[in-house]
Amino acid sequence: MKKFGWAYIGCGGIAQGTAKELVQTEDNQIVSVWNRTRSKADTFAEEFGGTVYATAEEAISAPEVEGVYVNVNGDQHGYYTELAIKNGKAVLCEKPFTINEQEAKDVFNHATEQNVYVSEAMWTWHNETALKVKEWINSGAIGEIVSADSAFEVALLKYTDNPRLTTPSMLGGALMDLGVYNIRYSYELFGLPESIQCEGEMHEVDYKEDIVFHYANFDVTMKVSMKEDGGHFFNIKGTKGSIAVPQFHMAKKAVLTTDEGEKTFEASENLLYGKQFSNVAQEIRSGRKEGEYISAKSTIEVMGLLDECRNQMGLVYPQEMDKD
Repeated sequence: MKKFGWAYIGCGGIAQGTAKELVQTEDNQIVSVWNRTRSKADTFAEEFGGTVYATAEEAISAPEVEGVYVNVNGDQHGYYTELAIKNGKAVLCEKPFTINEQEAKDVFNHATEQNVYVSEAMWTWHNETALKVKEWINSGAIGEIVSADSAFEVALLKYTDNPRLTTPSMLGGALMDLGVYNIRYSYELFGLPESIQCEGEMHEVDYKEDIVFHYANFDVTMKVSMKEDGGHFFNIKGTKGSIAVPQFHMAKKAVLTTDEGEKTFEASENLLYGKQFSNVAQEIRSGRKEGEYISAKSTIEVMGLLDECRNQMGLVYPQEMDKD
């Protein structure tokens, strides 16, 4: 079978990381490329393949394109996803999916009207380790949930001066860059919380935050920071045991501990981004109009949780002010 043809819209850091894995899969290839700075697109295509186009619409509309991977900055995700939908092309769009819940709803409504597949690129939940953790939870392997705590604390501000991290109009801040993973993980395991508490260290955007999701019988606490290196884990305690997931958003192993002893799950798949592209390619070719692993409903609801966290921190993006 012919390899699935992807258009890459954006050639920055995440594009580099995903492309390195995509080209190692047996069923995917990059066939078209566009970037705002043409020279970056040329360099990218030389390494990973694909024809460089002068405009995003030309890259999206190229005849061999079956799916469009949108990985420009988050504030532009909605625009380029809508452009692909308008041109009848399936879309895999990076996180954060859009600016807010309402824009996410608008994008998916447009996709439904045009009968076009759209899904968020949330690679964690395409992969074996997170799915195994979910299986353990749902099967009652650790009994009733007592508590869960997580952290995703990476000193991004020390490692890069990229303005996207601190610019409100570019959706800067720790929540949208890192915290989205903690929030999605809790959502996937336990569903929507009954209520949320979120306290952040605010500058122009949030540099860090402490988040608590209150469920009926337990709380999930989350520490998120782009200011300092701290924890990177998701741990769950139950009445019959516990689950530890180091580096949870990209985990290749998880540890289940019960009275019967310790069981370590280790993923057999090395290409975590690659798995996502292969899954999505299969979904698109099968005729689905939304992700089986990452549904429209899940993306919209997670965007709503992010909105509520921002609301409690007082973080409003300029794009949202313009619409008031």
